[in-house]
Amino acid sequence: MFTELNTFLGFDHLKPPKGQFVLISDSLTDDSFLIHHFLSLYIKGGWKVCLLALAQSFGHYNAVGQKLGVHLSQAREKGQLRFIDGLKCSLQAYTCTTQEEQAQNPLRCLCDKKATLRPLYDQVKTLVCSEEGVLEGPTLLLVDDLSVLVSLGMSVKDVADFMHYCRVLMCPTLQSQGAIVSLVHKDADVEDEENSTLFRHMAYHSTVHLAVEGLSSGYSRDVHGQVTVTFRNVQDPSQPQTRMKTLQYKVEERNVSFFAPGTSRAVL
Repeated sequence: MFTELNTFLGFDHLKPPKGQFVLISDSLTDDSFLIHHFLSLYIKGGWKVCLLALAQSFGHYNAVGQKLGVHLSQAREKGQLRFIDGLKCSLQAYTCTTQEEQAQNPLRCLCDKKATLRPLYDQVKTLVCSEEGVLEGPTLLLVDDLSVLVSLGMSVKDVADFMHYCRVLMCPTLQSQGAIVSLVHKDADVEDEENSTLFRHMAYHSTVHLAVEGLSSGYSRDVHGQVTVTFRNVQDPSQPQTRMKTLQYKVEERNVSFFAPGTSRAVL
């Protein structure tokens, strides 16, 4: 886990984010290290995680997790980590040969325009809630990444509706036990109106937004990019609505170091 980032955000494995909708976005750079950070944060703390993986396989997350000292296979066997294989489901949506197979696929809406993402939501709810339909202790819904659904042909409205119901389920208030971390791509050099609309919608509803960008000055050996964090006060109109802070970072083999702008080792 990334200690400097935890201190910056006020989170750690003993005090995970509760009642928060954390949006991660990237522009012309790779922000996947933040996905692995939050995944490791919850697993190391002994908390529950439901990982909706639309962009990578379980093997990928497990390999990266081992570098961070987290054994996702063990967490999955114990039931601490619940994994929804969105990659497999999206492929099977187009290759199912029987109606029974299609009916069991939570992403059947990809090839059935009359269907919605409700089956996917129902699966998430089943995995994160007790038999009484409530969350038991801090629980994270991690979605990697929402942009894939739009790329596969889902409408922004359907994706936004899915996330709305997930927010109501996981984090309706800041006192809720649940939290959501989701990734959306926001490449400045790509004209994609649907994805831009999805990003704006998710950013509006997020309580914390981590925007990862490359350096405007170009490549640097000692600074790989910056993260601008926006904290949004969505429940108390009497308080300032937004606060913004910026960190720069450097990706290393088994860690990512964060520091205030202009304070990298190369500068000092």
